[in-house]
Amino acid sequence: MSSETIVQTGSFAADGKNKTLKIRSGVDKIVIENVTQWAASNNGYGFKYTWYKGLGTTALMEYHPAADHTSAVNTTLTAIEVIDSANYALGGAVAVTSGTDVTGAVYETGDTSGLANGSIVRLSSTDQINLNGLDFSIDDLSANTSFALANDLATAPGIIAGTGFYRNVAPNLETYRLFAPSNRNIANIDKTTSEVTTLVDHGYSVGNKVKFSIPAKAGMTELNGIEGNITAISTSKFTVDTVMTSMTTFKFPVYGDVPCQIPSVVPVGDGSSSVSQTAPSKFFNQGFIGVILTGGTTSPAGNSGDTVRWTSYVVENIDDE
Repeated sequence: MSSETIVQTGSFAADGKNKTLKIRSGVDKIVIENVTQWAASNNGYGFKYTWYKGLGTTALMEYHPAADHTSAVNTTLTAIEVIDSANYALGGAVAVTSGTDVTGAVYETGDTSGLANGSIVRLSSTDQINLNGLDFSIDDLSANTSFALANDLATAPGIIAGTGFYRNVAPNLETYRLFAPSNRNIANIDKTTSEVTTLVDHGYSVGNKVKFSIPAKAGMTELNGIEGNITAISTSKFTVDTVMTSMTTFKFPVYGDVPCQIPSVVPVGDGSSSVSQTAPSKFFNQGFIGVILTGGTTSPAGNSGDTVRWTSYVVENIDDE
């Protein structure tokens, strides 16, 4: 027999991507209930997942096997990953068989294990030498088939990728940005709106003050060394209060521009002062212990629009006499 004690509980609105739960170490059991799918009758959709220490990344799943409220049970693999973000390991090299020469390049691969929309990958050994060694957020994931760069470059790479490799750097942004300030390589800058797109989703906040580093090959050298305050954000873009309309048009360095510095940006403070940090916890170690729930129809983080509740437990095992 055993005795269970609730450690933490919470809920989230699913977006179809992996979800990080920052929970204390030593958790022995987690139950995830998809409230939306529990009430629905979608064929094959999971509505409850149970994970115990010792199951690895596998979860026990309850799901609707038909378009009604009948239920069945199964296991779902690579569903839950227990992590310590301070020790998150870089994934091994996985073969890429091709990559397109467009601003939102698509890469074909026979193995996407551990990837999800929002994961961060690093390219290497491709013919796109201007992209090798850089980190990118991905989307449009097709399991064991392909993924795309989530944030479009200003300029196509200039050559198709050919064969090469990718490595899984982090499952999501929260795991990726262990230390801050987090510099980001820049994919594009719209000089008419002063909107900046980053290769990896930036994680910045309105009010952050940032400084730009723009090499000659990126065109917009007038912005090099300039600081600006962030006035608006989305996941992959932010807008600064710097007027850029008279500057040279930005371009992402293409195949023939290598070797060169990659354009980048880094937070230098909050507000109008470059040394003011009103929320210092945002600027230093953001490491955590927790779990990552995989998103999808038969995974605990669910599909976009689902409401998901979770409860974590510690379990005391008591042997029967």
